Amino acid sequence: MIRAFIFDLDGTLVETELLKAKAYASVSQDLLRLSAPDERAIDVYRRIVGATDETAARAMVEELGLDRVLPGDSEAGWRELNRLQADRYRSEFATGDGLRSVAYEHSIELLRAQSASGKLVAVATSSFTEDAERVTEELGIRSVLNALVGRDQVTNGKPDPEIYLKTSEILGVEPDEVVVVEDSATGLEAAVRAGMRCIAIASAFSGDGLRAQTLLDQRWCVYDPSDLQGVVARHLREA
Repeated sequence: MIRAFIFDLDGTLVETELLKAKAYASVSQDLLRLSAPDERAIDVYRRIVGATDETAARAMVEELGLDRVLPGDSEAGWRELNRLQADRYRSEFATGDGLRSVAYEHSIELLRAQSASGKLVAVATSSFTEDAERVTEELGIRSVLNALVGRDQVTNGKPDPEIYLKTSEILGVEPDEVVVVEDSATGLEAAVRAGMRCIAIASAFSGDGLRAQTLLDQRWCVYDPSDLQGVVARHLREA
């Protein structure tokens, strides 16, 4: 029996992935003294969507050639880029209005509906807890959540299953009593490795990755939001 739904945040409940990618593009523009945001950053981010901040920052440094303009060695370089991107993201892109404008209402409605039906609901995210707290407050769902677990609360990020196992432990449920709602191949791998059921909802960044992955049957992958409720109902019937 399904007792809980655990939601990813970025790309699942809100399209912060696009905002984060735009922040990288803006920072790269400044560092490389370009005349416009560095669109290459958007392409890089699309390929590594769902990864940790470290993985994303390292990929940007390498693929955009930022090592020549960042201070120190490779370790110091990615950390500085991560800091610059995070500051830009929070100050210019992840504002209250900005976040609400890219909310995925179909996923938020699902979260609220499952909570109203008596199921436990939680967020498990690769974002840091402080950021996730602020985003969920802006979306008006923080008070609905029974738990919120950020990247800083675990040792290993997705696709390692640790964050989902920790969240289920906090909720007091077994892995086979959980449905995870994800948007990326990286995230669904974490859910599958945790022994949990999963529904994947394609975002603007993750559709190609979901079509290419082989861990989750395509009947549990949603590419049109209007199909979501039917997929969830079928999943619950078969659980």
